[in-house]
Amino acid sequence: MRLLLWKPCLNNWLDRVRIVLCRPEGALNVGAVCRAMKSMGLKELTLVSPAPFADDDVFRMAIHARELYENAVITESLEEALAGSVMTAGITRRRGVRRKWFSILPEELAEKSASLDSGETALVFGNEQNGLSDKELNHCNIACHIPTSPEFPSLNLSHAVQIVTSAFYRKSIGENTGTYNPISRDEVDNLVGVIHESLEAMNYFKATDSFHTDRYFRDILTRAGLSVREARHMGKVFRKLQYLRSSESGES
Repeated sequence: MRLLLWKPCLNNWLDRVRIVLCRPEGALNVGAVCRAMKSMGLKELTLVSPAPFADDDVFRMAIHARELYENAVITESLEEALAGSVMTAGITRRRGVRRKWFSILPEELAEKSASLDSGETALVFGNEQNGLSDKELNHCNIACHIPTSPEFPSLNLSHAVQIVTSAFYRKSIGENTGTYNPISRDEVDNLVGVIHESLEAMNYFKATDSFHTDRYFRDILTRAGLSVREARHMGKVFRKLQYLRSSESGES
């Protein structure tokens, strides 16, 4: 690994986000961190006082992300690693009198970082065994935590990096969750009308009350929040059923 000088901030927001590992001990963990970073579009890595380990062991886990390790910045102190950063976030689950007053979620942290027009954000992760010390966290101006089960709250270092960087990547792409506008009440009523006609053609209402059946479909379709495409497809299904029923009746 090469000792590199601190790099200036780049234009792309994610290029201005740096992962800082304090006192990492495991080569495989560091390699896994590189993979987690690259899969989420982050490229800048700093190792603070890393334990001695073989590069080949890191490469074995990093695979196609080995260049992140090869280009990593190595510093002797966290202060040196954070020099030039405008936002420094310590990722920790532990609270205490000498630690931060409050802690935010990764999504909130990504929102704050993305709002910066310039300057580097440093995401600081602690040692695999003990996490961030009180002193290390005090060098950060924000605390961030990942909600976990109280039965087993500890996360592997690379897993924690993956979760936090995932929030940053989702923010960078606008977190496209496939949002849509549900159909209106009138469109729900029209679809219920199609379903009613189809069921009526199949003599369904000879044994069942139509009013309660219509209300049943209206309620569940409204709660489902169907998209226009989904509503059209459902209408086609019931029209097809009506057509098939009519065809069978004609043949008989």
